[in-house]
Amino acid sequence: MNSPKTPSPEPQSAPLWGRARHELGWQGLTLRVPLEWNPGRVAGKRDRGDLRVDDPDGARLELRWETPKNEVNIEKTVENFVATLAKQAKKEKRPFTSLGDLNLVSKHKKGKNRTVSFGWTSDNSGSAPCGFGVAWSCPHCERVVVAHLLGQNHEAPRRVERTAQEILQSLDCDGHGGWDMWAAFELSLDIPEEFPIARSQMLVSKLDLEWIRPRPIGLYGWGRRAERLRVQRFPVANVLLEGKPLDEWADWNIAFKNKTLSLSRREDEEASVNGHEALVYRGPVRDPRARISVLFFDLILRRKTPQTRVLVWRCEESNRIFAFESEMSLVNEHIPGDVLESLACH
Repeated sequence: MNSPKTPSPEPQSAPLWGRARHELGWQGLTLRVPLEWNPGRVAGKRDRGDLRVDDPDGARLELRWETPKNEVNIEKTVENFVATLAKQAKKEKRPFTSLGDLNLVSKHKKGKNRTVSFGWTSDNSGSAPCGFGVAWSCPHCERVVVAHLLGQNHEAPRRVERTAQEILQSLDCDGHGGWDMWAAFELSLDIPEEFPIARSQMLVSKLDLEWIRPRPIGLYGWGRRAERLRVQRFPVANVLLEGKPLDEWADWNIAFKNKTLSLSRREDEEASVNGHEALVYRGPVRDPRARISVLFFDLILRRKTPQTRVLVWRCEESNRIFAFESEMSLVNEHIPGDVLESLACH
């Protein structure tokens, strides 16, 4: 995997019905939503999973995707989905009206197979008074995608429908040139499709995302470790540092507290990210058995496995500290640089 990265499209920042918006990206799906909307729950993998997007008042958007083995009847899928909602409303003794196939998304512009829009209304006694969505089968990523936007009790159904139309029109699932945009909580970066996400910790105090490409099968994979990319973001840097220099904070919180790697700061290496001077850490795994295994097969196969590299920098503009960790084979050493080019820290 040594092909050059295709740049991702520039994030859109135009207001959504008078509200600022940002790019949201997860498992190859991207869309533009109001600025205060972010992931509330994530589950599954690229071939099958779901994502719930919340605003400060609760759930606003549900995304589900699946890679079917056989051809799927999209109309029947939507019919069953709406029937489930109607059944739940009946159980809760609430009225329910299906609005049928709506024209929320342009079928011609999307270029998807059998695009079907839908909508429904109820009363204000439940968790949502209305909902509007779209479903399609994508010939490129071979997934069936269902998106469902929920209204809130203070919103008129017509306004929710217009918001759904604007947001769902921006929804895409194809990625770009073998790379996926991952974007949430004002963090956005591009990761190769071959690196599935392995960790997603999204807290107020810390954002921690990690992608792992499994170790190659066969002779080439002997003694190798899986390739990894990891980004951590810490807010309110001025409070965390408490007047101390960044290197003192990073030596303790990034290097010393790392239970997997034996990291040391490299004074002889210089690096910068988005114009910020970055500290450079390198080191092998702490597990001596794994370390010996890598060294042994490097000697036998006449190769050299690079040590894990960690860059740490402070972004003054956003008042945040970032740590970017990469563990790559020699043939893919260009990938971390490509990823960092896509990461905007402010």
